[in-house]
Amino acid sequence: MSNNASAKEKSTGTLTGVVVSNRAEKTITVSVERIFKHPMYHKTVRIKKKYLAHDEENRCNMGDVVRIRLVRPISRRKKWLLQEILSSTPGHSADEIENEVSK
Repeated sequence: MSNNASAKEKSTGTLTGVVVSNRAEKTITVSVERIFKHPMYHKTVRIKKKYLAHDEENRCNMGDVVRIRLVRPISRRKKWLLQEILSSTPGHSADEIENEVSK
């Protein structure tokens, strides 16, 4: 992802990540990875954070790459809304997806 794309995502309140759970009704858990260089040690750092997002039609499956956007609070922890599904990955099991995300 280029600097222009990440700057645009910051200004519009959108994030791109992988669906790691869709067990809850109308809710998905999206894992977003952020890569940056540490300001003091100059080492590349990977930070993963999970967000709860609202999926009104339950369209997402585990492993889908999705774009979510910031909206008003829907519940206590849910402040993101599914904007679009960028790519779908049928045929993966839940354990395979969890192992890939935790790496």
